[in-house]
Amino acid sequence: MGLEAECTARLGRKTSAGKALLEGEKLLFRGAFSVDLAFDALKEVRVEGDELVVVTADQEARLELGAPIAERWARLIKEPKSLFEKLEVNAQSRIAVVDVSDSLFLTALRERTASVAEGRVPEGAKTIFLGAETREALRKMALLRARMPDDGVLWVVRPKGSKAIAENDVFESARAVGLVDTKVVAFSKTHTAHKLVIPLEMRGRETRPRAPIVSIPPSAPVLQKPARGGAAKPSKAKDKGKRKPAPAKARGRTKGKGK
Repeated sequence: MGLEAECTARLGRKTSAGKALLEGEKLLFRGAFSVDLAFDALKEVRVEGDELVVVTADQEARLELGAPIAERWARLIKEPKSLFEKLEVNAQSRIAVVDVSDSLFLTALRERTASVAEGRVPEGAKTIFLGAETREALRKMALLRARMPDDGVLWVVRPKGSKAIAENDVFESARAVGLVDTKVVAFSKTHTAHKLVIPLEMRGRETRPRAPIVSIPPSAPVLQKPARGGAAKPSKAKDKGKRKPAPAKARGRTKGKGK
């Protein structure tokens, strides 16, 4: 299912209110007249104010969608093919998407890819997209790493210029779970995607790599609080079975009394 919006369209001298649609690889308009334009037939796509302007070899169409929608549709028309090429995704790819909120990307991905799982990583998914808006979101990398096949790819999609998560955060988290960064792609105007893979020397060592286990170091031995001015008393466990020597003088008693 594609995207749709109510708008006013102009085609040459004709103007009409109606409905514009993005379906598959086509831009459509239905009103007093119809427009049916394949993406690969468009010579130019641009935004002018509130209008999406598309130009073919013999005509120009203008759709008054409003600036935000016009920008999104222009990007969806122009970028997905080249973006997917950069992301190494094709029609046969098996994809898993976790926490990616870009609806335009998800729509285009569903239309172009045979298998897309959202919110989970099924067996056989060789490409995983992880959306990470903060450093805390990178904690999921350990679990996703455990689901990756040897030749799998994890794309971490993060916002550009954000104080909540930086490039080095991605690199450090990748190293911590045994992945290396091999490529950076401009995912959109606002986000960057990092390609992470399992190093060649680590492949084949385990059928399913284990996520790292965080262990708590043993506590230091606890000593009893020493008496004022004295040394610390040994614990009872250590002194068990040992007899303390009798004092030379007991309080109120004298050695040899009663003989």
